[in-house]
Amino acid sequence: MVFKCQEDSFLKKFSSTVIKCEPTTEPVVEYGKTTPFQGYQVTLENTILFPAGGGQPHDIGRLNETEVVQVLRKGNEAVHFTKEPLEVGAVVVQELDWERRFDHMQQHSGQHLLSAILEKEFQTATTSWWLGCDESYVELDKPTITNDVINCVEKRCNDLIKEAVPVTVKICKVSDSDVNEAHTRGLPKDCMDTIRIICIGDFDENMCCGTHVTNLSQLQMIKLLGTEPGKKGKTILKFLVGNRVIKVFQKMLDREKVLTGLLKNEPSRHDELIQKLQKNLKVANKNLQNVLLELAQYEVEKIKKADPKPKYVIMFKKEATPEFNRAIIKGLECENLFIFLASEDPDKPREGQIIIQGPVEHCNALGDKITELLKGKGKFNNGKFQGKAGDLCAMDKCKKLIEEYFECLDKKPVQNTP
Repeated sequence: MVFKCQEDSFLKKFSSTVIKCEPTTEPVVEYGKTTPFQGYQVTLENTILFPAGGGQPHDIGRLNETEVVQVLRKGNEAVHFTKEPLEVGAVVVQELDWERRFDHMQQHSGQHLLSAILEKEFQTATTSWWLGCDESYVELDKPTITNDVINCVEKRCNDLIKEAVPVTVKICKVSDSDVNEAHTRGLPKDCMDTIRIICIGDFDENMCCGTHVTNLSQLQMIKLLGTEPGKKGKTILKFLVGNRVIKVFQKMLDREKVLTGLLKNEPSRHDELIQKLQKNLKVANKNLQNVLLELAQYEVEKIKKADPKPKYVIMFKKEATPEFNRAIIKGLECENLFIFLASEDPDKPREGQIIIQGPVEHCNALGDKITELLKGKGKFNNGKFQGKAGDLCAMDKCKKLIEEYFECLDKKPVQNTP
């Protein structure tokens, strides 16, 4: 069956009769993300809401006032997922979320154009594609593709868009000769006897169940974003079409304005100024590291010279680095002290790193209690615990716990052996 949405991709409102309504717990899949769902599957005589297929996500919209959150094709029918039931036999008005639909049409027709150019003019076949929420990609049957080729492909696509090449649909039967000449990439395996072929002028013919523009000019433009390695020697080529290019460009402009304000200079100097900031930050971090190591040495010497000699060390420095903590541990390794060090994650307030080390009897008595208070993650190994703390707000409780433990030890009477 060819649905109404495939007959006229630009139809935004349509009336049809409910022929089936059944409860369902089948999940909703939105751009690859699965969400549990409990509601109803509504089947209509015909629909302008596209059921997911051919790489194109489903439409959303309304049946009267009832929201449609997913549409799937099951055999020869399209089922609409709703939270409320609809009466069988009732005539409902379908309203399409046009912004989402047109976006999908631009990306899908853009993919047909992109894949056709790659295959016919650059001998690079498309093995699969993905239409995502923010960007899309084609998977190419090549391990690499050069920037020169990418630039040529992009220019060729945009030249055809400017030429306003018509996009038409041919309806065929499986037995027709036209079917054998068309590509079948992305066509659902359980397609019915009726086959749709999407024709870009006389340049490309491709079997497809999706919704498409009627002219390449409606794509506005295509922008190729670059490549990344795919699976088994293939290459992923990301792209944007039409309104997505405009939206991304607007976001880039907004970021540029923010950076201009922060860097207090024109956009043409942003990269130069950021490189300078990175260099200065590297020098500052190195200087800070040297100061922290000097501070660690000072703390170690102060503890060693303390009189009376302490039995434990508690140190919580928010700015402490792993190198600082290692210097403390190494400097006190021969002092037979119970050591508890904590530092804060600069990106996650209240979270951080902790180290517990010392005589086994003290670690056994205090370790689990401290890690429980701090919501620590890790385990003791050879009398040492090193791991993450999920709640550094409990540091005062840990300090009190350690102090009371050692006060208790001091009060225990010494037993003399006869």
